[in-house]
Amino acid sequence: MQRESARSTTFFIWVIAVLAAAITFYQLTRPGFLFGITPDIAAWLGGSIRLVHGSMPYRDFDLVQPPGFPLLVSPLAFLSEWIGTRDALALLRLCTPVLAAASVLLIGRVIRPHGRLAVIVACGVMALYPAQLYALRSGLLESVVAFFCLAGAALVFDGDSFAVSGRRILSGGILFGIAGTVKAPAIVPVLVLCVLCLPDIRRRLLPFVTGVVAGFGIPTLPFFVMAPGSFIRDVLITPLSSIPAGDRVSIPVRLGDITGTSAFGGSSVSIIATVVLVAIVLAAFVLPRRRPSPLEWFAIAATLLSAIAQLGPSYYFANYTAFVTPFLGLLLGMSIARLVNQRAPRLVVGIAAVGVAILFTHQALAIDGSATSDIAGVVDAVIPAGACVLSDAPSKLVTTNRFVATTRCNALIDPEGATLSYGYGSLGAERLWTGMVEQCDYMLTSTPFAHWYIPPDARLRAYVAANFQLMHSAGLLLYVRNGFPSSA
Repeated sequence: MQRESARSTTFFIWVIAVLAAAITFYQLTRPGFLFGITPDIAAWLGGSIRLVHGSMPYRDFDLVQPPGFPLLVSPLAFLSEWIGTRDALALLRLCTPVLAAASVLLIGRVIRPHGRLAVIVACGVMALYPAQLYALRSGLLESVVAFFCLAGAALVFDGDSFAVSGRRILSGGILFGIAGTVKAPAIVPVLVLCVLCLPDIRRRLLPFVTGVVAGFGIPTLPFFVMAPGSFIRDVLITPLSSIPAGDRVSIPVRLGDITGTSAFGGSSVSIIATVVLVAIVLAAFVLPRRRPSPLEWFAIAATLLSAIAQLGPSYYFANYTAFVTPFLGLLLGMSIARLVNQRAPRLVVGIAAVGVAILFTHQALAIDGSATSDIAGVVDAVIPAGACVLSDAPSKLVTTNRFVATTRCNALIDPEGATLSYGYGSLGAERLWTGMVEQCDYMLTSTPFAHWYIPPDARLRAYVAANFQLMHSAGLLLYVRNGFPSSA
């Protein structure tokens, strides 16, 4: 009977992993999503492209994340020399179904001791959580962080308890450290594990911390040494910096993203969903007399702290809540399994499986109507290859093979992040943008220059008006410097 249960658990893990890969791949088949414009992924690949061209993050350009992701995708950045940034970006996007499936397999391995019901719930959340799908489609960084955190947890934990082997805990710490090189919020589960390891400093805490320091320190130390002040400013200070009050995303909207209910209504729906989730967890862990295991404590604390971390920073986008996905999946799976006991009746397991299927169908139908624009043809008709082009959205340059210029030209990786790093309206931000505008020969945008992130002062607006001609094409605004050709 146990062997049959183990086989069915494995079956569910693999089926949901295939579903995760399928729906992520399906996103890429929608108009424009393989070669068109999506947010962060193009910017972070752009950082890697500048890196392989000899520019150092933090010293030569602003990168408001640790350097892990540009290092991880550097093979594709090198490949872009031959195939172009547009095709390199498409290849990177084609890796996301594999990443989605691998994350489901990892969360299934971590939660497997809690039974089939917990596996179905946790794997279903990992595969179909809206913020996770959005991050896979456009942001990617949170999905990579989730993968490394789950891989680290699979090594640190053996069943419900810590692994006995110090080497496994050390290796798990390295993976959590690598997660931190991709995005700084990975410090949240690291701190949780440090507290849980405290009773056994020599066999648990020391190897784990050693692994984290090695995993984070070895890739990032060279960049920190070359520009310590800029590194601290970009990676640690900027994400917590202030933005104009009118641009701050409200708490109910953030709760809607965390609970996955943003598409179903306003603030009342997100608040109700939050209350229901909290009630489920409290009923599962407070009412029973059984103390939580180390793995359960990890899921509880990591979910709580990572969710709180989404509510504070001024700088916020919907894909940020994908960071909560692995911990929320573990916590929900464990909570529901506790409520109906680990050996759940087949009917309950069947209901959970049907629920995952319904969620999959709902997400597939929602994705079916999605589309974004592929602007390569429009850009090719106006901006020559190799020209020095400035954009408030570098994704427009990466997806059109205009990110790398044949002349000396410094491309911005994350214009809004760079502006925030110097300070909105500050002299530093003004100098940054003045230098970028004065060096470029073309500007590619969907927003009038006067409304860019700076915002531009009167002198810079006057400079653009005097030195550029504005062209409109297919919803794009193309500024062409006077005297420069407006076609290839």
